[in-house]
This record gives sequence, C-alpha cells and structure tokens, in this order.
Amino acid sequence: MLIRLIDIVSDTYTNSSGYTFYSELKRQLSKGEQVQVSFLGVPAPSSSFLNSSFGALIEEIGLEKFLKSVKPADVTPTQASMLKHYIQGFRSGTTA
Repeated sequence: MLIRLIDIVSDTYTNSSGYTFYSELKRQLSKGEQVQVSFLGVPAPSSSFLNSSFGALIEEIGLEKFLKSVKPADVTPTQASMLKHYIQGFRSGTTA
C-alpha cells in the first residue's frame, strides 16, 4: 500500500496534521499490510508532525515493528536526514 502524504495532510508542520496522518497510517496498518509513505511534494516534516504521527505509532507498536511496517518513499536528502535523525532518537531513547 502506498500513501502519499500530500493526499492526506495539508502540511507537515503541525501536531494536528501529524495526528491526522497517524490515524490514516494506523488504519492502513490494521489491514496487515506494509505501508510505503511517499514524501513527494512535501517539505521536510517538523518534529511536531513527527511526534504526533510516527512517534505516536512507534510508542504504540514498538520501533522494530514500525521499521518493518512503514517504509519511506520519494524522500529528498533533507527529508531522509530528518527521518534518520528522528529514528536514531528513538533508538537512543532521546525522543519522546
């Protein structure tokens, strides 16, 4: 399943947009499918957006299951760097 961020949220900056995206991710994952998340056409996500989307999901299902279930696609180098930094924070216990 491919989810395009641009089709689900109007921005990647706010907690409310992050929660909207979290809800859609959770709905898709409940079907038992791996989800590809396309970042095409959106700016690098803010920490508020990531905390309310990926962070909430990681806290719910665990980091390893998240990494197996959610795959970024169409990422720019800046977006990739932000996502890598965010995931590393969870691995080291510095992201909450």
